[in-house]
Amino acid sequence: MRFDKVRASLELALTLAASSTGLSLEEISALHGVSRSTAERMRNLVADMFGPLERIHEGKIVRFRLPNLPKGVQFIATPTAEELAELRNLAQAMQARDPARASLLDSLSRKISAGLRAADRRRLEADVELHLETEVWAHTPGPAQLCKPEVLKAIRHAILAARLLEIRYRKVGDETSRSYRAIPYGLIFGRSHYLVVGFPDNDQPRQLRLDRIDTAAELEERASRPEGFSLRAYAERSFGFFQEEPEPIELVFDPSIAPEFRDQSLHPDQRMEMLADGSLRVTFEAGGFSELAQFLTPYVNMVKVMKPERLRGLMAAATMEPGQP
Repeated sequence: MRFDKVRASLELALTLAASSTGLSLEEISALHGVSRSTAERMRNLVADMFGPLERIHEGKIVRFRLPNLPKGVQFIATPTAEELAELRNLAQAMQARDPARASLLDSLSRKISAGLRAADRRRLEADVELHLETEVWAHTPGPAQLCKPEVLKAIRHAILAARLLEIRYRKVGDETSRSYRAIPYGLIFGRSHYLVVGFPDNDQPRQLRLDRIDTAAELEERASRPEGFSLRAYAERSFGFFQEEPEPIELVFDPSIAPEFRDQSLHPDQRMEMLADGSLRVTFEAGGFSELAQFLTPYVNMVKVMKPERLRGLMAAATMEPGQP
């Protein structure tokens, strides 16, 4: 128990040192899953161990940050071999499917290594290489949707600068691209990559596939996403990428596959319940029924769709024999 407290305090010290805006007591409490009083004790312990904390006032909210890590404890900011190996492994895995983002990860990996002390670099390198020799990412079957590096760079800059984008986009079925002025809201990465945008005459979010954007240029005109818009909340409205009004979903997995799905995440807000007969009930709220039906089709005889009715119909259609009425 005492070791856990020390580890949590070290992690908090690193977080407070890495943040330019600091953390409030409420944020410390949520980050570590502790009460406010425990968060106060953790903050005080960090101040006792590493020196006075800077206070940043935002109205009635006070944020705390650690200006600098003392020289004697800078070791806590040194990456581990596992962390460096994970970063390099991910960069290599993405190279075939997403070279634009793989290049950024590789650049970050090299910069982190270059910033290490020579002794730490020598100590870590052998372990990192061993990790890379004994861990690989399997190639994901299917075509990869590639995004042009210059397009991704322009989009990201326009989002941060809150400026309008002029893009040339090819709709599915079109051989040539058309020019659009779009307000960039954010990027969603997954099996396919999407840019979420609004338009000057309609700020309702729309999704554009990154691989179908031929060019992207930042304009001088200021433009930002609507106040209160949350990209994460928007993405979590759906099982996949297809956006539709979320509905309550209830699935019951047969005992034969319940252990497999007990350790999987179908949706960030899912709730699981093991039933008396060994089956597994999973409930969440989302749209994207077509994608969910496709995902569940291989398990059609081992999963019951309790609701909604429309998802049951899509499952039945997806498993219908060719020529079957």
